[in-house]
Amino acid sequence: MGRKEDILEKIRAVAGPVAAAEGLELVEVELGGAGGRTTLRLFIDKAGGVSLEDCSNISKSVSAALDVEDPLAGAYDLEVSSPGLDRPLRTPEHFQKYAGQKIRLKTYGPIAECENRKTFVGTLKGFEGGKVTVDVDGKLFQVPHLQISKANIEPVFD
Repeated sequence: MGRKEDILEKIRAVAGPVAAAEGLELVEVELGGAGGRTTLRLFIDKAGGVSLEDCSNISKSVSAALDVEDPLAGAYDLEVSSPGLDRPLRTPEHFQKYAGQKIRLKTYGPIAECENRKTFVGTLKGFEGGKVTVDVDGKLFQVPHLQISKANIEPVFD
């Protein structure tokens, strides 16, 4: 695990319990930015969806908790929002819950047992034995969870 992943795990460890105490799920944490400015994005959810008030409350609570733990060096902008239509998938529970949905999944590198693919766009079949199963054009691929760098719901508009 690289430095960025270590920082993200520390942030999850702080923000996850704060969100849970408010009855929310911390779906994903992203770290990015441009022009020398760091942006920390938290995606939260709950049954029935999240409100602007939920985002505001979590922003204040997590900001205070991060000030104490200080996993990020220097200044950063904190953004809190709902997961949106292209919801990130990270945990085994996410992959189980959204089985049947179209997804886009990327890995850290080519996976030999998956025809050396790094990108999979298809129907999520589920999660079992540490692997995510994706149906890509009728062919099933079992992608090791630890090799997934990013996975999202792929919105379908009819």
